[in-house]
Amino acid sequence: MTTVQNGLKNTASLQEGRLPSWLANLFLFGLLVTLVLAAFQWQMHRINAAMQHNAAERSRLVAGVIEENLRNAALAEQTFEEIIRSFLDEKSRFIEYLDSIEPLRPGELTALARESGLVGIILVRPSGITITGPDGWLSRVPDCAPSPSSIHYDRKNQIGYTIYPPDSQEANLSCIIVGIDAAKILAFRDKTALPVLLATLSALPGINYVRMETAGREGTTDSKHVSLILQNGTYTAETRVRTSRGTLVVGLDAQHFVSRRTALRNQFVLFGLLLLALGTFFSFLLYRHQKKDLERTRNFERLMAREHEAAALGRATATIAHEVRNPLNAINMGLQRLSMESDNLTPDQEKLISAMREAVDRTATIVTELQRFARDLRPKRARFRIDRMIRQQCTLYEPLCRQFGIDLTCSPDFDREFAGDRKLLAELVENLLKNSIESQPDGGWIRIALQAEGDLLVLEITNRGFNLSPEECQRLGEPYFTT
Repeated sequence: MTTVQNGLKNTASLQEGRLPSWLANLFLFGLLVTLVLAAFQWQMHRINAAMQHNAAERSRLVAGVIEENLRNAALAEQTFEEIIRSFLDEKSRFIEYLDSIEPLRPGELTALARESGLVGIILVRPSGITITGPDGWLSRVPDCAPSPSSIHYDRKNQIGYTIYPPDSQEANLSCIIVGIDAAKILAFRDKTALPVLLATLSALPGINYVRMETAGREGTTDSKHVSLILQNGTYTAETRVRTSRGTLVVGLDAQHFVSRRTALRNQFVLFGLLLLALGTFFSFLLYRHQKKDLERTRNFERLMAREHEAAALGRATATIAHEVRNPLNAINMGLQRLSMESDNLTPDQEKLISAMREAVDRTATIVTELQRFARDLRPKRARFRIDRMIRQQCTLYEPLCRQFGIDLTCSPDFDREFAGDRKLLAELVENLLKNSIESQPDGGWIRIALQAEGDLLVLEITNRGFNLSPEECQRLGEPYFTT
């Protein structure tokens, strides 16, 4: 009560020493106008800077993608050609060996090509005679002169071939031409070509166009410079990035940026309408200020009461922890000794001892949790078999149920692991089970079911039940409330 009175006195003191209402309103009005103007300029600067930065970064990213894609495509093509060249050279040396034993005829070349996985073979004699098998597999017979290209392509027939000069000077051959099916290789080269890559990037969302210009074309190549262009009713942020293949021009969709800028300008225009309502607003603000000041005082009083309650609870829990933990430890040690030194325990007795030890551990945990009552609850998630935990609770409370004449049915239909705080869930099940027993002193029944429903795991504990008064129903969420 003293705190509330002091708060009210402070409020009265502030009201006595405050500025006149008209001067305060004028000052706040001028401050508001200044802040709004500053915020408008700052937001416009941020939007422009964000557009410049975003466009430049995305342009550099596109350039990097193109360079890396072309390098990878060139490397892949080089690897393919080296493998194919090695394969065809090996076949050519074998053909040279067979021809050195006995000159090959067209039919033999056709059969040899079919068996070797080749499209065709051509032998060119020093006299200019060519032996082909099969006939017409190549559009034209090339010269035997060396060529800088390791593999030649006949795009008409989708064939790749090599011109192999014989290793032996005594061979009756000028060169050996062998070919394979190169349809997939040519398709790969076409798909990884620069025009196709630029067309693919231009079709991506947010990119209006991507093109490569020659280095000699006029225009800025500074990736930090962004030009805003209006084309066909659409705004495009255009940037230019210098690459090893020329100047990459990237046009990014800037409609969102323009819309944001237009919306900001419209908001500034609406500020004029806001000025008409400022007088009423500040008059209402004075009333709200007094109301909030009183509300803050009341909140402070409630906060102090909660802190006092938390302090008292902390002292009580410290005493409870000291007085309760010692007998709990003695019980736990006795159960451990009984479990280790008794050799004639039945499986049911061992299960009961295990359930009792877990109940002792939970009791100790409850004492510890009392000390953390005023702090945020942070469950420790771990995977465990929740159905086994529920059965352990049922085993622990079966004697009590028989004592009260209660029929306990435990049927958790869930045989998989579950992620959760085992101790908290065990405490929950134990409390609900205990309440169900205590609510039926004259006997009855309890049904426990656990089943998965979609993404949820539903636990149902049902008993005969009893009626609660409306006052008791409202207090169900309060700590330590029991019926």
